[in-house]
Amino acid sequence: MGGPLGALLAAWLLLAAGSGGAKDNILLVLTDDQDREMGGMTPMKKTTSLIGQLGATFANAFAVTPLCCPSRSSILTGRYPHNHLVRNNSLEGNCSSPAWQKFQEPFTFPVYLQRQGYQTFYAGKYLNQYGDPKAGGIQYMPPGWSYWLGLVGNSKYYNYTLSANGHEEKHGEHYEEDYLTDIITNRSLQFLEKLSHPPFLMVLAPPAAHSPWTAAPHYKSAYSSIKAPRNGSFNVHGKDKHWLIRQAKTPMSNTSIEFLDNVYRERWQTLLSVDDMVEKIFEKLKTLHLLDSTYVFYTSDHGYHTGQFSLPIDKRQLYEFDIRVPLLVRGPGVKPNQTHLQPVLNIDLGPTFLDIAGIDASQTSMDGQSFLPLLVIICPEPSRINRGILCVCVE
Repeated sequence: MGGPLGALLAAWLLLAAGSGGAKDNILLVLTDDQDREMGGMTPMKKTTSLIGQLGATFANAFAVTPLCCPSRSSILTGRYPHNHLVRNNSLEGNCSSPAWQKFQEPFTFPVYLQRQGYQTFYAGKYLNQYGDPKAGGIQYMPPGWSYWLGLVGNSKYYNYTLSANGHEEKHGEHYEEDYLTDIITNRSLQFLEKLSHPPFLMVLAPPAAHSPWTAAPHYKSAYSSIKAPRNGSFNVHGKDKHWLIRQAKTPMSNTSIEFLDNVYRERWQTLLSVDDMVEKIFEKLKTLHLLDSTYVFYTSDHGYHTGQFSLPIDKRQLYEFDIRVPLLVRGPGVKPNQTHLQPVLNIDLGPTFLDIAGIDASQTSMDGQSFLPLLVIICPEPSRINRGILCVCVE
């Protein structure tokens, strides 16, 4: 087979030929409510430099549903919501419910990776109802995790409870001791320092950029003059949209606009600590000589809107501002500075992780597909789009 598809196949066979040796590590940074359409990656200077510019950026990455628990359930299972049956963020909606724990969690990607010898680490927000007494409480540890530091309930920055391998760990309101993004960073560094042997899987799930939008003290004054983008759909009546959009009060009041501008700034402020997290993790991986054997994925559970169609703030809508997410990947065999135009879904993450570990995802119940073959493509000349593989190289 000649042409671009032949080159793709040859590159993928070359990668597959080496899969019988040492397995590569996997790191997923999963933010909360971080959009791509409204400039959500602007604060992530270090992340963009360390992952995007030294790896691949997926310009058309989407969440299959723009709501926290259903989306995160899709990431974990690699399944569409109509298959994993998580309908909303409530226990009654199957979010971290006993039924979810019995019928879906045994088939999440960490379970498969742990069976392949991966040491697995999770820190941060899991599912919105995790830790509920009706669903096992703090003592319950989802299967597949060697080290578990799960946030009880929804995103917070202070005054929260963690389940540390099933044991309660309460936190207060002191920055040095309690700021959740930094706690996740520090515990992940400790995990790497104590790592007995690779391969490892790490999932870091900070609360940013979710409400209550509490920035670290040294970032509270950042972006003081920034306002939400006044793009084409900002503060206009979505009269041709579905019924819920048509109910929005339009034009928005000055008070509503001032509020959403403030939220926009605070969201960016919280993300600066995540940017620091990525930098510190990279420094540790480099020090431990693990960076060259680690795939790093950066994405969010869904997007967000600030004033589009006169909707002040939220997610939940099936428009690009709510479903398009950032997706950056760096790792072995990934050529720097790639931009991929293929549509990729968050249900494709799990199969990709399994592919890295040498597991055939087609033998599982996952709906997604691995996009690992795309990551090892040798791109064409700069600024040329190869229509066979839709890859753009930016030099």
